[in-house]
Order: sequence, then C-alpha cells, then structure tokens
Amino acid sequence: MTSPLLPALGVILPSSNRVVERATEARLAGRADACYARVPYRSMLKGAGYDEAVFLAAADLLAEAGVAALCWNATRGAALGFTPDEDLCRAVKARTGLPMVTTALAARDRMRRDGFRRVGLVVQGDAEEADLVAGRFGEAGIGIGATAHLGIAENRDAATVAPARLAAAAWEVGEGADAVLIWSTNLPGWRLPAALDGVPLLDSTSLGTQALLEAAGLA
Repeated sequence: MTSPLLPALGVILPSSNRVVERATEARLAGRADACYARVPYRSMLKGAGYDEAVFLAAADLLAEAGVAALCWNATRGAALGFTPDEDLCRAVKARTGLPMVTTALAARDRMRRDGFRRVGLVVQGDAEEADLVAGRFGEAGIGIGATAHLGIAENRDAATVAPARLAAAAWEVGEGADAVLIWSTNLPGWRLPAALDGVPLLDSTSLGTQALLEAAGLA
C-alpha cells in the first residue's frame, strides 16, 4: 500500500542562500513538497543577463522530480531590469514545458496589481545597490520612496541579520509609504509580521513562493 504524494514545487536558489528553504517550508506547511536546486552565486551571470545553461541544468533536474512549476527565488532580476527574468522564464518553459516564475517578476506584478505608488525599500547592500534597485522599479512604474541599506557585502552574511534589525530598517522607510519591500531572499523578512503599523510588509522570499503556488494552481 502506498501513500499519495503531495504536489511538488521546484525552487532554484543562489548557492550562498541560507533562508529560502526555511522560509519556503514554513509557507507551504504541508500543502506541497518543495524540491530545491542551487546555482552558483558568483557565476550565475553572463554579461547583462543570466548564464542560462546553469539554470536549464537545474530546471532539468527538478523536472525529474515531477514538479508542477518552478521558481527562481532570488532578487537579482530587479537589478538587471526584469527583462532577463522574463527571458529566463521563457527559456525554462521551452526546455521543460513547466511554468516558471521569479521573485523579481512576482514583486513587480504584486506592487502593480495592488497599486502601490510609494514603496519603502530595504536592501542588504550599500547605497549604490539601493539606488539601482529603486531606479529599476521606477522604470517599471513603481515609485520607491525612502530606502535603507544594511551594508552587507557578502551574500551569505545577510542570513545572520537579526529580525529586530530588519524590522527597524523597515520602520525607517515605512513612514508615508503604501508598503515596505524587503529586497533580498537571504534576509529573514519572512520572520516579520505581514504589516507594520498598518503598512504592508512585503518579504521577497514569500513573494516568490506565493507566485510559485499560483503558477502550480495551488494558491
């Protein structure tokens, strides 16, 4: 006698990430099985876009597990300007036949759908990163208001940020904002409440997971 398997979902994440798996498991809570594949953090880029070969290899392996949909749960796509994420989704779908989503596209679409006109932004890096990401979202029609940067240069170190420090940064940029966006899937934003003093708090990792559930028809 065999037990029925839960639906399977495929998650691709950067090699130095310590948060995505834990945040995903908490979000799914027995609704689906998540299967994971990592791509090299420092070699996943090729010029102004992705090195698709590493992503296609990861997608092929996840497809063998019978996943219903795939997600690139990382925030690099915003810095690249979203088009590389759209191209990546098309390439993976053409290769595997599976729907593919990304965290960057999910965040852009969610903020457009909800009509957020002024969003507070928290990034793990420096002021240059904050300006770049804010500019990219601005090009996509999403206004970024105040920004906060945590000064973290090594991606792996972002996972060590205390939730209290992250919450303080969110409070800092939340005044007068329609929402606050925690922009790194290696920051523990999933541990914070869904809103701060009535202002929606958008965690990038959770946005990617929600888009993955929707792509699989499990939302």
